[in-house]
Amino acid sequence: MISSEKVVTVHLDKIFRQAAKSKIILNAHRVNNGEPFITKGDEDYTEETMDDFFYINESSQEKILEQVLSLCTGRLKNYGDYDFFQSIQVLTPTKKGMLGTRELNKALQERLNPNIYDLPEKANMGAVYRTGDRIMQVKNNYDMDWEKETKTGEVEVGKGVFNGEIGTIKEVSEKNKIIEIQFDDEKTAYYDYTELEQIEHSYAITIHKAQRK
Repeated sequence: MISSEKVVTVHLDKIFRQAAKSKIILNAHRVNNGEPFITKGDEDYTEETMDDFFYINESSQEKILEQVLSLCTGRLKNYGDYDFFQSIQVLTPTKKGMLGTRELNKALQERLNPNIYDLPEKANMGAVYRTGDRIMQVKNNYDMDWEKETKTGEVEVGKGVFNGEIGTIKEVSEKNKIIEIQFDDEKTAYYDYTELEQIEHSYAITIHKAQRK
């Protein structure tokens, strides 16, 4: 439709003042324009430019994996006090392979949330879910019940958990065959063991899924 020139379109390519401080934004535009990453000698680099982007060049999948694990389990914490569960999200283009979401999630889970206290956990479709895991809803479920405590202490109830919502497993109940998940907007939902195809680990997610958040 755009190529037909029959529809009025507007192309936004100006970086405004606040965004211009971020190397992430600046480099994203440079990549789109086929230009190299910004350096201190470039015209766009100013005293206000934030040091929020760095590039690590590795050609080996094994070394890339170790870099990701190292960054997520200490290096970024030491660099800027970035806590993984509060401030970090790993993105990858694919689900398959050593650097896809499936293998990255397994590796990150073992480093960041090992089951050292032998708490109940539930295996499902090649994944193992345990208390403390970061997860993502991967299907729209308009009928899923949830509850949320309001600022006044009352309990709000509602329905619907949707594709792309991220949360944390609060409890795995082997007795009741239920997993309790609190989402980032503070609502809590309870998943029967038969409903676990609706969730995936979200230590690492695809870029496609990140665009749905």
